Amino acid sequence: MIENRRTVGIVVGLAITLAGLVAMARGTATAGAVEQSTAAQAGSKGHGKMVFVLTPGWRTSQSVNMAIRHSAMALKSGYLDDSVLLVYGRGVQAFSKEITAKPPQTSVFIQQAKQAGVRILVCGEAIRRFNIPKEKLEPGVDAVVPNSIVTLAELVSKGYQIIKY
Repeated sequence: MIENRRTVGIVVGLAITLAGLVAMARGTATAGAVEQSTAAQAGSKGHGKMVFVLTPGWRTSQSVNMAIRHSAMALKSGYLDDSVLLVYGRGVQAFSKEITAKPPQTSVFIQQAKQAGVRILVCGEAIRRFNIPKEKLEPGVDAVVPNSIVTLAELVSKGYQIIKY
């Protein structure tokens, strides 16, 4: 039941965020209104930046795969300048080539996200805790960051919006 609430929360949060991006692109008036002439058009680069934070482990493959796919879809939408997938906690297990029990489509989704231009960052503290050597990470990981919380704070300071899974 907790997992269902969590999934609903994730889906609702993503829907609200994407609706906001669409509203911005259409020039919808909001507090601190953006002039319609500067609104992003679908297929053109906007000014948004998002960081998709992935913490669940490979056993919750639906959340893992959703986070990877959503980071790619958001960037492909044309409304964002950058999309980052920041992986920490048990989430790093989904990026280990040695875990063969995860669904095979996870590796496919990682490659699709890379092809879309998503930057994938994995927490160095977490891979040490779960004994995952860097060379055993899935292809497509851009960097192993020393500490994901410091990296998240840096991204937020640069204007990135957070979507958490």
